[in-house]
Amino acid sequence: MTAEEIKNTALSALVEMDGFDCACGRRHSTAIKHVIIEDGAVRRLPALLRECGSKRPFILSGAASFAAAGQLVEEQLASAGIGFSEYVFPQPPVSPAEWAVGSAAMHFDARCDSILAVGSGVINDIAKLLSSLTGLPFSIVATAPSMDGYASATSSMERDGLKISLPSTGAWAVIGDLDILAQAPLSLLQAGVGDMLAKTISLCEWKLANRITGEYYCPTLAAMVEGALEKVVAAAPGLLSRDHEAVKALMEGMVISGLAMQYAGLSRPASGMEHYFSHIWDMRALAFPEAQARPHGIQCGIATLYSLRVYEWLRNIKPNREKALEHAASFSYEAWSRDLLQFIGPGARAMIDEEKQDPKYALSAHALRLEQILRQWDELTAIMDSLPSCERILALMKSIGAPVSAEEFGYTPADLRRTFTMTKDIRNKYIGSLLLWDLGLLDRAADSIF
Repeated sequence: MTAEEIKNTALSALVEMDGFDCACGRRHSTAIKHVIIEDGAVRRLPALLRECGSKRPFILSGAASFAAAGQLVEEQLASAGIGFSEYVFPQPPVSPAEWAVGSAAMHFDARCDSILAVGSGVINDIAKLLSSLTGLPFSIVATAPSMDGYASATSSMERDGLKISLPSTGAWAVIGDLDILAQAPLSLLQAGVGDMLAKTISLCEWKLANRITGEYYCPTLAAMVEGALEKVVAAAPGLLSRDHEAVKALMEGMVISGLAMQYAGLSRPASGMEHYFSHIWDMRALAFPEAQARPHGIQCGIATLYSLRVYEWLRNIKPNREKALEHAASFSYEAWSRDLLQFIGPGARAMIDEEKQDPKYALSAHALRLEQILRQWDELTAIMDSLPSCERILALMKSIGAPVSAEEFGYTPADLRRTFTMTKDIRNKYIGSLLLWDLGLLDRAADSIF
């Protein structure tokens, strides 16, 4: 399948395929059997469970998501004569942390033969891990089109204070009832748009990383996400009136993004530097009582604006080999590690340990990347030129009432500067802040932008 073909392939058709051979040379496949996004989709749940072979699902939900859809789900199961057991986390918000996974596991009923989540981000991630632990199939009734993890095979969790992605079970079925999704809080609709806008950065950085480090890149999967993003951008104005077609476009975008990650076997199609701003804010909220965090997609939308400003600055500079080599030689990771711990908190220890295992700051590794950057600078800036303008994305976010600055939740320009310079250390992934470090220009860019 080519990039143009996949852009024109409906989500339902993608799921129905038993995988496909891609022009990138790989075969892409998914464990998802059904994605149903329509009015009244919950009514199809009993038939889906029977097809899955489930006679008694274990329903996992949070207080807010149960209020939004749990009662309706249980009524559908009861009317179909399907028994169930349930656990509803008693106090919102549910944290994506060790205690929540343990609580779900300890309340699991061993008589059950499938996991049925009712919720969105955190509930979805915990249920996928519970599915992995029990070996049972997992389905999700979505309560908000707010994040792209519905179709992914990973769970975004907090472990020892660090935001990590853990391998988990992909969904057997994703049910998006538009009557439910359209009633989600506006902040969660805005979060979904923010998470989709983030793909502008992640797709650009995926292509840059391919050129600089030789990392695997698939134009077909990139086109798949681009097509979904275009539909979300076009539909966004309808979200304020909770138009079902607009909500459907957003939910499909969320699922397609997760599906692309599952196809690729990595998070590149949907997550880049902008996500690492969000991860740092989350980690600070865990470590410091005065720090605040907002819904993941809200943070990603704001960070997309910052990332676009970074690339607007970056593509107008001229690399200098000598200055880049001097900067790398003078860099002290020991001093930098102290800064990480001071700003991020205990979660930074895992970041420091990862650098010891796979050192990106080693002079030999830096020299290799720098040669690729200098040799291909015109091609790299051409990739950056494909990004939308920050003003265009800012106008879109303002049109749906979404927050557009992290200063709205307590961060100062100095905090944002430090956040940006530390994004390169969250994962061993080549992103814009690491490109600037390679060029010896990270501090100069941070001073100029923040």
